[in-house]
Amino acid sequence: MSQRGLSSVALAKEGQALIIILVAAAVALSVLTFATLAAIGQAKSSGRNELGRKVFYAAESGAEHALMKLMRDPTSCNGSENLTIDGSSVTINYTLVSGSCQVTSKATQGNSVKTISLQGSYDSSQIFNYSGWLETP
Repeated sequence: MSQRGLSSVALAKEGQALIIILVAAAVALSVLTFATLAAIGQAKSSGRNELGRKVFYAAESGAEHALMKLMRDPTSCNGSENLTIDGSSVTINYTLVSGSCQVTSKATQGNSVKTISLQGSYDSSQIFNYSGWLETP
C-alpha cells in the first residue's frame, strides 16, 4: 500500500471517532434533558398534592367548626357562613332535613376545591350524634 492510502485510512478512522463522540454527546444530552424535565414534573405534582392536602384539612376544619356550633346551639342549623382557614376560603352551608342538620363545608384555594358533608342531630336523650362524614366530589 502506498503512503497516500494509509493516510486516507487514518483520516477515515478519525472521522468515525468524531461521529461516535458526537452521537454519545447527543445521547447524554437527551438523557440529561429527560431527567431535568422529569424532576420539574415531580416538583409541580408535589406542590399540587401539598395544596390539595391543605385545602382538604381546611374543609375538615370547617366541618368541625359546624359540629361545635350545632352542639352549642341546636337551633343554629340554617343559612351559611364564610371562614378563612390557613389561606383557604371555606363556606359552610346548613340545611335542616327531617330533624337532622345537613352540613356541607367547601374549601377553595387556587384551583383546589374540597368538600366535606355530614349530618348531625340530637336524639331523644339529648345526645348529639353525627354521621356520614365524607368527602364529596
